[in-house]
Amino acid sequence: MDYPLFEFPKLGGGMLIAIVAIIHVAIAHLAVGAGLFIALAHTSAVKHNDILLLDFLKHYGRFLVLLAFVTGAVTGVGIWITISLVSPAATSALIHLFVWAWAMEWVFFLVEITAGYIYYYGWGRLTPNRHAAVAWIYFVAAWMSLFVINGIITFMLTPGSWQPPSPNATATSQQAFWLALFNPSSWPSLLLRTISALAFAGISVAVVVNYIRSYSHEERQRIIHLGSYLLAPLGLMAPLAAWYFAVLPAEARQFAFGGSIAMTLFLAFGIVSSLYVGGYAYFGLIRSKRTINLPTALLLLAIAFVATGSMEFVREGVRKPYLIYGYIYSNGIPATPAWRERINREGILAHARFAYPPDMTRDELYQLPLHRLGEYVYNAECRICHTPGGTNAIEPLVNRVSRELLTQIVGELDQLKNYMPPFMGTPLEKQALVEYQLYLVDPQGYRPPPTVFQPAAVAVRATADGGER
Repeated sequence: MDYPLFEFPKLGGGMLIAIVAIIHVAIAHLAVGAGLFIALAHTSAVKHNDILLLDFLKHYGRFLVLLAFVTGAVTGVGIWITISLVSPAATSALIHLFVWAWAMEWVFFLVEITAGYIYYYGWGRLTPNRHAAVAWIYFVAAWMSLFVINGIITFMLTPGSWQPPSPNATATSQQAFWLALFNPSSWPSLLLRTISALAFAGISVAVVVNYIRSYSHEERQRIIHLGSYLLAPLGLMAPLAAWYFAVLPAEARQFAFGGSIAMTLFLAFGIVSSLYVGGYAYFGLIRSKRTINLPTALLLLAIAFVATGSMEFVREGVRKPYLIYGYIYSNGIPATPAWRERINREGILAHARFAYPPDMTRDELYQLPLHRLGEYVYNAECRICHTPGGTNAIEPLVNRVSRELLTQIVGELDQLKNYMPPFMGTPLEKQALVEYQLYLVDPQGYRPPPTVFQPAAVAVRATADGGER
């Protein structure tokens, strides 16, 4: 909790992460699927001396380098920057737990990038068989990078039998690492992501070939038909999705299937979009062997992007109220009874030094008007998800709510809305948070409460300073 507060006006840090991450996931999936297509197509083209296919792969390799290696690398770094700024506690926990997994992933990534560039610059320099071998090295490294990242991401939602490090832990640190990496949802998620990667690659083939004006209609149709087979595994999405949701925690599964209207709608978007792409691929491209023009190919790519973005939104959303399920709440506070008891006793601001100005002392902090003090409590507990006046703003949610009802809601927040973490803090801090929310709704018309629990404030200062009441 003692990390600097990152503020991104109006949009909010969470939305910033979502935008960068969804773009990166789509590009990363495409890079993996494109690797398999290149490896298979190059091997076949060398075997059958397919001049057209080899010529297309040269064009397609350039597309892969420009999109995946440049844009993908930039957005990948962007994810690290945004998650470190917005959720430093969870990022630190993942780095410490998966330090060797991250090291493995970076090795695979380095091999992937190196092989990709060798493949691109190997035309006319490598023998046909060596060129094909480089393509296979690229794909294996890219898929292994996906494998490791997938294990880390799925752990955040389904830690399974993993236990945080403690004297009472039943597993060694080495066993805990493997339990975390091979968590309950890792395999179904990995297969779903692999199918998504193939679909992106299949559609991208149609996009790239439509940019090559020198090809005849028949040549373009042949390349598109070859790429369309990468879309065939979309038929496995439904049973794999059923497996994935079956291993999720019950509360997370409930969010997706009616517990949260936003999660349910985005799940529906993802399913319908995937069915549309899969149906068009099977009936239009595979069975009828139709060619598609550039606008249609771009439309399919956009629909695939919507499907991926929707599913990523659902995966992130159903994890609430946690960042790491059962371990860290979405506001960065540890999700343990010991921490909750400690914060309720000492106050949240005693453990969130960056939530209030650096030149302000504790005594000065607790002498502020309640709504001013509440702003800093809001920074410590709410700001990571709720941006005042912006995305996911709190004002519409508390508009026209009385002081008494809002006080009750804040005190029972996790029980009334099970996707919200519980409020932690002293009675004074809870009252201050209520007053700040009322102030946000109507700054001009706000009136402070008739009474303030000054003894509670004195108790908070004494505890925070290490004294006794």
